[in-house]
Amino acid sequence: MPTIFTKDALRASVEAATGGHVTVLYDDKGYPSYMYRVPKFTIGYAFKALLGDSWSTSVLASRENETFPAFVKNDVEKSEIFIGCYKGKVYDGRLCSVPGVDPTTYINFDNASKYATDKGEGWHIMSIWERAALIHWCAANKMIPRGNTNYGRSHSATYEIGARQDKGKPGDATGSPAARTLTGSGPASWRHNREQFGIDDLCGNIWEWMVGLKLDDGVIKMISDNYFDQPEASWPGDLGALDSTVGSADGTGVTTNGVPKFASAVTKYLGTPGNDANEGNYSSEATFTSRAAATGYTVPINLVLAGIAPVGLISGSYETDGTPDGYFAMRNFGERFPIAGGNWGYGSSAGVAALDLLYSRASSGYNIGARPCFVA
Repeated sequence: MPTIFTKDALRASVEAATGGHVTVLYDDKGYPSYMYRVPKFTIGYAFKALLGDSWSTSVLASRENETFPAFVKNDVEKSEIFIGCYKGKVYDGRLCSVPGVDPTTYINFDNASKYATDKGEGWHIMSIWERAALIHWCAANKMIPRGNTNYGRSHSATYEIGARQDKGKPGDATGSPAARTLTGSGPASWRHNREQFGIDDLCGNIWEWMVGLKLDDGVIKMISDNYFDQPEASWPGDLGALDSTVGSADGTGVTTNGVPKFASAVTKYLGTPGNDANEGNYSSEATFTSRAAATGYTVPINLVLAGIAPVGLISGSYETDGTPDGYFAMRNFGERFPIAGGNWGYGSSAGVAALDLLYSRASSGYNIGARPCFVA
């Protein structure tokens, strides 16, 4: 059964209350999801105001009027995309976006994807390009969201709290609790637009799986636009690799972590290529703007557009109050899939641009979930 667009009482009330920014879509089993409508915008909208005086000299300036890739699916432009307002909750095998619930965790990449795609045509977990659209929208509008980054509260604004699913006290880390907050229970500053009806929990609470990006022994493979259901074997691998400042050519004897670097190829593996040994080894970088490239390497523009590399690696710079936040981590051996945003205990390492490429498709945990998205 296709996604239901008929306006019922719930959908009508939600649209009226949010000025049409949020709607309710129903899946093949009739389960509702609260979805934020993001209208199409251009590369210029994403970066021009953000870069300010440095825009005119940016290599992005010549692409000002191009549609941002999140609104293009397999070369076909879309007028809008729909992002789940909340981290997903699984009901009867369907990943739903609803308020006031404990988001589902302990789901691996394949199961998360299936719980979304089984909802019907157009449904999927958030793609790398949809996440990028939100990163750049928040940065361009100088609305970098906070969230549950300190056991039920914001680490940087500790008066901002949400309702913990374990009913624990905000900030209490005793016993390493699963301090997830109920979806939508935090303040407006935890939304992408600082409105109560915005997209919640892009920073902290739980990590969320994304589709359309992976590392294959360090080689970056990523969809070129929002072709979220492109067969994985066909994802392009022309964006270089993630190298490390430590490691060895064969991945043996690695004992330290180092820092990831964008590069043309891997010269220093953190573990043996082709398998998942040495799982304790990884490289990380603390902030978004400190992500760097190997000496002499030109970072592909698509990595900047995708919110993976900071714009300063190609040209221009962010204004202080529009700088995306979040740490970056990776393992450049085996097959690694992305989780985004951080969790309740990540403090300043969490953020709208936090990206973790440490885990295999089979990984799961009490701090990893997913978010449903929809493109007609």
